[in-house]
Amino acid sequence: MKSKPHIDVWISPEGAITIDAVGYSGNSCEEATRFLETELGTIGRKQRTRDWYRPNTTRTPNSLEQTS
Repeated sequence: MKSKPHIDVWISPEGAITIDAVGYSGNSCEEATRFLETELGTIGRKQRTRDWYRPNTTRTPNSLEQTS
């Protein structure tokens, strides 16, 4: 069973933050995490996964239910 698209956020003991958009494809992952990147500030490194290169098959973040 496929899980719903979601965003995982990890914070290391040193304060490094890792954001992973799970279940997104194409540039929808960047659209989904843009609000976090904007709020957190400077991005040290961005690494695209193989899902980024797949055609966009998910709905846009505006159509997803967001939980706080």
